[in-house]
Amino acid sequence: MLRELIMRFDPLRKTAGLSGLLVLLITQTMISVSPATARSEVPQKTGSLSAEIDRLIQEAQKREGVIPAPRSTDAEFMRRVSLDLAGKIPPVAELRSFIADHSSQKREQLVERLLASPGFVVHFTNVWRDMLLPELNTNLQARGEIPEFEAWLRLQFQANVPYDEIARQIISTSLRANSRRQPSEVIQELTPRAYYLVKQFKPENLAAGTSRAFLGVRIECAQCHDHPFDSWKQQQFWEYTAFFSNIDQSVSSQVSAGLPLIQSGRAPQIKIPDTNRLVDATFLDGLRPEWEPGEVTPRLRLAEWITAKDNPYFAKATANRVWSLFFGRGIVDPVDDFSSTNRATHPLLLELLADSLREHDYNLKFLISEIVNSQAYQLTSRQTDSSQSRVEWYGKMPVRGLTAEQIFANLVQATGFFRQTTEVDPFLISQGNNSPETEIGDLFQQDAENQLDPRSTILQALALMNGTFMTNATSLEQSDVFTAIVEFPQLTIAERIEAFYLSTLSRFPTTSETNKLTDYISSANTEDEKTHAYSNLFWALLNSSEFLLNH
Repeated sequence: MLRELIMRFDPLRKTAGLSGLLVLLITQTMISVSPATARSEVPQKTGSLSAEIDRLIQEAQKREGVIPAPRSTDAEFMRRVSLDLAGKIPPVAELRSFIADHSSQKREQLVERLLASPGFVVHFTNVWRDMLLPELNTNLQARGEIPEFEAWLRLQFQANVPYDEIARQIISTSLRANSRRQPSEVIQELTPRAYYLVKQFKPENLAAGTSRAFLGVRIECAQCHDHPFDSWKQQQFWEYTAFFSNIDQSVSSQVSAGLPLIQSGRAPQIKIPDTNRLVDATFLDGLRPEWEPGEVTPRLRLAEWITAKDNPYFAKATANRVWSLFFGRGIVDPVDDFSSTNRATHPLLLELLADSLREHDYNLKFLISEIVNSQAYQLTSRQTDSSQSRVEWYGKMPVRGLTAEQIFANLVQATGFFRQTTEVDPFLISQGNNSPETEIGDLFQQDAENQLDPRSTILQALALMNGTFMTNATSLEQSDVFTAIVEFPQLTIAERIEAFYLSTLSRFPTTSETNKLTDYISSANTEDEKTHAYSNLFWALLNSSEFLLNH
């Protein structure tokens, strides 16, 4: 299919000499990961959470007859963990240094560096923003609320705030304002109140959003009637929704005036639509809180219940969601569908992760570190046995799609080309923003959380193959990386090919790839033709599926 796209939609590349060899190269990189890089020694770990993760997974694999794949190469691991923790592929110099390091602890040390990097803060801000506010993908108006919410989230990850505290702040954030002050005089601290603005202040939206994000349950399925295939009932949905019923929706006009929201003092009750029934705020476990006289903050009581150590959902839902970020699927999958009909594939593993998260006070970095230091995470993505195709048993690392932010960050990292437009404010949607980042972000935005089934479109292929950004990024005049590789003195053709592979795919080319590409580039008659041949190679690597996937 990619060959057809190239020939149909890129006549300029075709006439300039994009031979069948490069089409073969693109196809080859779509389906293979080179095994040609040495694997470091596996450190022996006992008593750690990562060791317990491996023990439980290996027991399940033995029971299911799954033969696990070999350990990933150092290059494969560094690319994977850099994408997962920092949101982009590693710089070539760091990659070479990591491969040359013979320390048995170098993978753990790399994980520690990445968790302490600014890239981790930025990447996980993006991940959690999309999880908490999926409406941003489809609602252009809602995107105006991104800056404050992102800034608040970034501060939480920068300070490594415990996740239960992050959840408490979102659910119970103050919406009260001092109405005697003018809008220009109101000093607004960073808060997660944009969560309420994007949900349009509607109790049912807030109930559905918080239950999915923090409890892993889809109670909105029972909003209109009792759920036919699960235990959730319509009354339970509205009893949970009642915790948000005292948000006065009439104050929405204050938002456009720049004023913070206020709360009304209504009791935590709500009427079920199309009925005459009023229901009291009740937790999903059936317990009804006892209200103190004059208490008007039911959301705070809800936040306390959700994040309590004995809550039956919160720790499991959080651990399951974090696990899914690194394996492409949850132990309960989908991650927001904990129910009697959707059981965990590894219940003991889920219990272990949840218990460890509680014991470490909901420290997300601790859980992330233990997951990526497990041998299960460090397997290669190359299938070496048919039993590894059953993704729920983790016989190999599944190939996963990248987010729009990761794709753009990879392009910038690989090419060294990005010119920030200063004339357009990216947050003023009405002005329009035609920057490469916006274009790629809109084209590659994923609506589904499932990373194991990334869908590409012709528009996406065209944006990369023929877009202005890609043209400039692979030109001698515009791309810092391309210029450095092509014009660096005394490099052989094979060494330049290697440099292009490391800067894009974070691996060395195979012997076959090196030989074929050396013949292709050597066939150029002039220096200009040779430069164009290198440009074609760079362009082909950036358009390969291997570049656009994590593996």
